Amino acid sequence: MEAAIRIADREGLEALSMRRTAAELGVGVMSQYRHVPDKDALIDLVVETLFAAHPLPAHGTDGWRADLELSARCEWEIYRAHPWLALIVAGTTRPPLAASMMAYTDWRMRAVADRGLAFPEMLQVAVAVSTAVQGSALTLARATSAAEDEAWLASRQSAITAVFASRDLPLISQFGAAEFQAVTPQNMFEFMLRCTLDGIKVTLANRA
Repeated sequence: MEAAIRIADREGLEALSMRRTAAELGVGVMSQYRHVPDKDALIDLVVETLFAAHPLPAHGTDGWRADLELSARCEWEIYRAHPWLALIVAGTTRPPLAASMMAYTDWRMRAVADRGLAFPEMLQVAVAVSTAVQGSALTLARATSAAEDEAWLASRQSAITAVFASRDLPLISQFGAAEFQAVTPQNMFEFMLRCTLDGIKVTLANRA
């Protein structure tokens, strides 16, 4: 799977295919099909490989919040290293069949298993954390450099000003470079994770 990962890292997810992977390995595409039946299976194996390389510890740390935060930061680092991965796991309602990724969900459920939640609620907690991480990671997959962002903002300034002037937008019209920085993928990840954990805290307190 390392060959498929190299392709996606270099050229993006759209370049990943059975034929392209076979070429990267220097084998015939039919030889590839003997080991991997189709592209869906290839994607599953890619996701499995990446999550398996970043396993969560066997035991938790210092309570449910620390555990959920640890799992979120571990998953975030996978997306930072491979931004295109978010398009696979978050860009679909049919997630890949990857046991190592599912282990993250199971680990998060176990983090709150003794907090009085029903099974569906434990699953909701786990998915809420995943959604916070993966939602932020989707912007990583489409992110450009800071210099490109600044150039875009400068080139569109007159158009942005015109849009702001067309409606009564007293707050968003103050949007500028500092505000642009506030909604970078990393900053939004930190904000969404904090809000998600705060919300879970309220839910758990109501079970006490």
